[in-house]
Amino acid sequence: MISRPKNNQNRLFLAKTIKNGCLSHFYFLFLQQKTINHYNKMRGVITGDIVGSSQIKTEYRERLLNCLNTMEKELQCVSPFRMELFRGDSFQLLVEDPAAAAKVAILLRAGLINHTPNQGKGIWDAKISLGIGNVEFLSDNIVTSDGEAFQYSGRQLDLMGKHRLTIKTPWQDVNDELEVSTAFVDDIITGWSSKQAGMIYLSLKQDAPKKEVAEHIGTSVQNVRNVLSSARESLVKKYLTRYSDIITAHQIDHQP
Repeated sequence: MISRPKNNQNRLFLAKTIKNGCLSHFYFLFLQQKTINHYNKMRGVITGDIVGSSQIKTEYRERLLNCLNTMEKELQCVSPFRMELFRGDSFQLLVEDPAAAAKVAILLRAGLINHTPNQGKGIWDAKISLGIGNVEFLSDNIVTSDGEAFQYSGRQLDLMGKHRLTIKTPWQDVNDELEVSTAFVDDIITGWSSKQAGMIYLSLKQDAPKKEVAEHIGTSVQNVRNVLSSARESLVKKYLTRYSDIITAHQIDHQP
């Protein structure tokens, strides 16, 4: 069923078409164009696989799912997104703001590392592939949607090898730059301890001051400074700022 236009401009258009006696034809064309514009919007698609999922004990499976579900709610402040889980150890996100998608990806990894059970075997983490591009087909289920961003994300995940973070965009100059910088940041994230990842998560999520992070976890500001410094937070922030700047600039330059 086709819904009626909601804003005043849309109502004015609809009123004019009714007055001119051509509602069905023009209203259809109007909605068709609105649909095309909506689905061709550039977005970020994150596809992730939990690392070593087969080694996670059954008693920790629910904890893992709760961790992902909690992050789905908490990270909406970075950018609105939808998330779906599939195959038991994989997930996919459709991120509305491509310029914020890398931050979402890094925070997902930080959250997983932080929630690693003390008695568990190995560190929880995920291989994450971020694709930036248009979405030509958006279904009710993210995993059955399609478009440039989905294709980049899925293909790059298959080509990652031992890496745990990769980004693919429609622009070769951006890809060339991000290939090197993302590899460095990936190496930093992979080396985080649970404690480091937890503080990074709190600090980056809403750019929280160190005093606020310290109060949240019940420690000193100096301890927060020391842990974030050892986690190379400043380098990660510089990377995210640069990523956001170049994605935003290229979106503006390539607007139709």
